[in-house]
Amino acid sequence: MDNQEYSVTGVKLPIRPRAIAFDLDGTLLDYDGRLTDEVADAVKLMSRSGLKVFLITGRLQPSCEVFWRKFGLDTPMATCNGAHVGFPGRPPIFHAQLSDDVRRAVASLEKEHGLYVNYYVDNTVYSVSDTPDRGWYSTQFSPVVLANSLDDILAMDLPTKILCIVKTEDNERITRLFADALGDKVNLTESNSRFIEILPPDADKAEGLFQLARWADIPMEDCVAVGDGLNDLPMLRVAGFAITFESGDRRLVEHVDMVLPPLWEGGIDLLAKVVLGMTDSGRFLTPRSQRFFRK
Repeated sequence: MDNQEYSVTGVKLPIRPRAIAFDLDGTLLDYDGRLTDEVADAVKLMSRSGLKVFLITGRLQPSCEVFWRKFGLDTPMATCNGAHVGFPGRPPIFHAQLSDDVRRAVASLEKEHGLYVNYYVDNTVYSVSDTPDRGWYSTQFSPVVLANSLDDILAMDLPTKILCIVKTEDNERITRLFADALGDKVNLTESNSRFIEILPPDADKAEGLFQLARWADIPMEDCVAVGDGLNDLPMLRVAGFAITFESGDRRLVEHVDMVLPPLWEGGIDLLAKVVLGMTDSGRFLTPRSQRFFRK
């Protein structure tokens, strides 16, 4: 990686980061769930350069662990959109769960409206619907165990999160169903146009980043957050510096300081150079970044 690449603005990253937090799907992984060698190598470089590298994802810990090991990380993972933080095989540093009332309300809506729902319990995903969505999710993300009935789901430990997979055109209507039924008992978000995420009210990616930064004894203002979806917005808002992509959810742009090309399309080289102070960042900055230069 050459350190001679500069653009005409001469503007470097306006903070000196000590940590960088990455979303996985749509950020480090492309939209087919693939990790390129270039992305993997750049993440390893950032880690070797002294940055604490954090993974903050909607996936379960076992699904995230595969990539955590590929990157050779020694930091905890924030999984289930920040509802579970910790290392594999150890007690969690932080773990939030949904209430039984919420679980029963979701199960009732699932049955009444014929929804496809995944329940995340003790690092396993369960569903009662053996549909193509179950097969696709099992292949793309985590194996989904088929439960015999909703009564079996209701008898399990409380879920860390619940995911409803919908058609894009049904997202707004079904999100409204959950919002009306669950209110402030949950944190309702989406990781893409098909995934409606139902989280405990005290859990999101901002909480995940807070827990990771506290573990590493790093102030939030020294953390860079990188993500592409609406569920990344909480951590992008609270991080010292926030980055999204031209391919990401356009609603994020006003809340970030920098917009890059997708990492798997050359953006990872730019990101690594910018974060490590090896190249100019001015051409990628957004109006929000001006908060640094007014000081």
